Amino acid sequence: MNKESKTPKFDALLNEILENLAPHERECEWKDISKYCEKKFEITAEDINFYKLLRVPPPKLCPTCRRQKRFSFVNQINLYKRPNNAPGSKDKIISYVPLVSSLIVYDIKSYQDNFDPYTYGTFYDAKRPFFEQFLDFRLKVPQPSIIRDPSNINSEYSINGRNLKNGYYVSGGWMSEDVWYSVNVFSSRSVMDCLIVRNVENSYELVSSDKCYNCRYLYFSDNCIDSQFLYDCNNCIKCFGCVNLRNKSYCFFNEQLTKENYEEKIQELNLPSRDLLSKIKERFWEFVKIHPVRASRHERTENVSGVNIFNSRNCYDIIYARRTEHSLHCDQLLGNRDSMDASISGGSEKLYQTIGIGSDSSNVKFSFLSKFILDSEFLINCRNVQNCFACVGLENKNYCIFNYQYEPKKYFKELDKIKFVLLGKGEYGEFPPFTMSSFAYNGSQADFVFPLNKAEVQKMGALWQPDMEIDVGDMATLSAQEIPDTITEVDDEIMNKAIICEETGRPFRIVKSELKFYRDNNIPIPTIHPHQRMRTRFSHIGNYRMHDGVCELCNIKIKTFYNSKENWHLYCDQCYKDNYL
Repeated sequence: MNKESKTPKFDALLNEILENLAPHERECEWKDISKYCEKKFEITAEDINFYKLLRVPPPKLCPTCRRQKRFSFVNQINLYKRPNNAPGSKDKIISYVPLVSSLIVYDIKSYQDNFDPYTYGTFYDAKRPFFEQFLDFRLKVPQPSIIRDPSNINSEYSINGRNLKNGYYVSGGWMSEDVWYSVNVFSSRSVMDCLIVRNVENSYELVSSDKCYNCRYLYFSDNCIDSQFLYDCNNCIKCFGCVNLRNKSYCFFNEQLTKENYEEKIQELNLPSRDLLSKIKERFWEFVKIHPVRASRHERTENVSGVNIFNSRNCYDIIYARRTEHSLHCDQLLGNRDSMDASISGGSEKLYQTIGIGSDSSNVKFSFLSKFILDSEFLINCRNVQNCFACVGLENKNYCIFNYQYEPKKYFKELDKIKFVLLGKGEYGEFPPFTMSSFAYNGSQADFVFPLNKAEVQKMGALWQPDMEIDVGDMATLSAQEIPDTITEVDDEIMNKAIICEETGRPFRIVKSELKFYRDNNIPIPTIHPHQRMRTRFSHIGNYRMHDGVCELCNIKIKTFYNSKENWHLYCDQCYKDNYL
């Protein structure tokens, strides 16, 4: 036992567990309740090395079930009108917390002006199950209607991210300006309907693309200018409907044209027409499906497995990572290291079973939606916190347990006692249960990745938000067929009408800044609800799901987000490189 340990009883007990731990197969505890469960999973030598590094016991759930649980704690821009629970208020507010949630929700101003987290401080009761006590505590502590970084400007209906200006329905806007209906936008400007883009400007409907200007409908394409409908292209200028091209200009569905012929083709298309645009989309996706695709999409990597990994090494079972090292079973990391079961994080290390923990955080476990965190566990919506355990809503605090302030020596003594009891009872080592989430399952990212029906959700003990009847009042409505075919035919009156989504039947509105973007870029008014458009974009990246595949050329087994049932032509990274790069 380490003589310098600040939690000696806990560490001694954990050492007993880890010293005798050998690689083996075990059953997942959710094998009978989750249809996505792996049933059995391996505890590998690499897993055990991570447990020793991060000081945790082995998990009870398989990697897929652990992902499913984490994703239920993230909301990709589902907003609800609900009561404002701030003292003296009778108003309705817009919140990402659904109506079925029992959380106390304050409007942003009331939360900033009146919330004192110490007011709710309490003591750990060893006679009660930990998560039962933690849930009761969470339900007493108010939370803001939307978690939004103070550096964001004029971005009322946006969540997460930092330094976002003029964001509208954005999740994860970072150092960006003038962004609408997008998720994970970095250092970009004037973009709409985008997912995972960096350094993009004046563009519409881009997915997993970097360094593009004045582009529309690009997927997995980088360094492109004045182009539309590209799939896995790089350094292309004025190209249309192309797949797997590099360093090209004036190509039309992979055919090289002269500048004059290309411009004639584009003019003939009459792209401002929604009807013709729909036909072009259909032609484009048919064209994509007859070409090989990169199954895993790794670039500049060493010793990695997963999909979409860039400039990283020693990463295993990873879905989207950049500049990341030595991490396992993680998703969407940017500049992380030494982490396991961490999702949606940047610039952090030694994370375990977390989601939405980032911004120079280190040694954080079982926590969600918090920033600048050090040496802490079971945190919810905290910022700039160090050495805290089971806390909610803290900012600039140290040495707290259940929001109760301790002196440092007393803190570690109490922490040791709690963790020793939890480990001994088998309660330590798991991410919080569904009941701790702010969101209903069908309003969370889990619904994108692991969709379930109401009965299946309730079987797992998660919340279900019923479909809401949206009353548009006296506002006039428009069906998809009633919307003009081109943007030039649309007048300002459309902002005073509700458009009925042609896929879901949900009404949505066009706001002033959005209409200006459509006009400036000659884009027809959409007929599909923004949230449904977002779901479609997520489907293009496989909804954060990995599948087993086989390279069509060399027959090696590969990991991919392409579903084999959809008849994609899969190439491993090496075969793709040999033929296209």
